[in-house]
Amino acid sequence: MTFLSMTCQALLALVFAIACVSKARGRASFAGFTDAVVALGRVSRLRAVWAAAGIIALEGATVLLLLVPGWGSAGLWVAAVLLTGFTYAVARALQDGTAVACRCFGASGDHAPGPAQLVRNALLLAAVALAVPGVPGAGSLSWQGWFAAWLIGAVCAVVVVTGDEVVALLRPTHQVPVPAARPHEAV
Repeated sequence: MTFLSMTCQALLALVFAIACVSKARGRASFAGFTDAVVALGRVSRLRAVWAAAGIIALEGATVLLLLVPGWGSAGLWVAAVLLTGFTYAVARALQDGTAVACRCFGASGDHAPGPAQLVRNALLLAAVALAVPGVPGAGSLSWQGWFAAWLIGAVCAVVVVTGDEVVALLRPTHQVPVPAARPHEAV
């Protein structure tokens, strides 16, 4: 397995693990994600509950498949399918003007889908593509290589998961200028 492939697999495993856990960690998180599925998926509440549970299960399966030796290519396929679906839902929401929080990472994903989510998903799909060449070969990295790959993958995962907050911080805010107070004139 090449260093780049292992780094991309670590990134994907961590991003999907955070997404899965953040959506399933409590009733409020799951309900928020289900609401997003209703709006973005244009499905009934009952179907949205099943779809949300299925998405969370597939995210968890992706993590397990990426971690189990010999099953990484299956994990990459599942990741590619999920990311393609997510990208389609975000693009359709942008086209239709649907302004609902996607809840990609549970309660922290309270921003409406936008171009930043499309860029994030495109980068994650690129990580899937870069991870593919290293799947067949295993065991060619030393422990230091594995450690460095997972460390870099973890740093990249933090950037991906907190990307919405970073974009919000960098986006200029439109504040109404407040006029300066006039000093009282002496009579």
